[in-house]
Amino acid sequence: MEQLGDVSSGRAHWGAMVHDVRYRDRVDALDATWAAWARIAATLTGNDWASPSRCAGWDVAALYAHVGLFPHAVRNAPPPPPDPGVALTAAEILRGFNAATGVAHEMAAEVADGAVRAAAATGPDGLRRIFTHDAPHAVAILNKHAGADVVAWPAADGVTTWGEAVRIVLLESTVHLLDVLDALGHAPDVAPTALRETAHLLAEIADPVALIETATGRTPTPVFPLLR
Repeated sequence: MEQLGDVSSGRAHWGAMVHDVRYRDRVDALDATWAAWARIAATLTGNDWASPSRCAGWDVAALYAHVGLFPHAVRNAPPPPPDPGVALTAAEILRGFNAATGVAHEMAAEVADGAVRAAAATGPDGLRRIFTHDAPHAVAILNKHAGADVVAWPAADGVTTWGEAVRIVLLESTVHLLDVLDALGHAPDVAPTALRETAHLLAEIADPVALIETATGRTPTPVFPLLR
């Protein structure tokens, strides 16, 4: 029995190690993605900031302001409640956001207006600073956490883990980086790890049967888009 206990403990320890390696890889991918935002920002002129994107009502500056909320959120994350309950996964949070009555639909106009106002108030120099100064500090904070550490996710009225929170932030940062590159007429040059992690999370959000059947051409029923 003692040997079985040792095996079980060893498996749990190995599982925790694997989970933490994945978390570190995702933080590294986020760091690389935010660094790309910083490099692009350094090259932008006034006209570039005003370039319209494929996100209706958002120009490049608004995209920067929107994604720029995430470094601030990491640096000012509220502590989890004393009895946090079951942590939500990234897929569960995003499914809720993107449900027909979810935040992504019901508050779309408010989010868009907020991004436009924030871009105007912050200005190009402030938007650049978010990704040259605030983002590296946020990454340093993420590296002090373990992936299994719990963090409050107020918009979902619950908690998640830092590992799952980083997946959401990486997805948002990657999807909108593609929006910025498209708006500027640039090639979709994004870190491969960021693309892979984003694709994996999107696959988790989808109903697995619907995704498989649509991807293999076995049904015409649409499964996309998964996010607004």
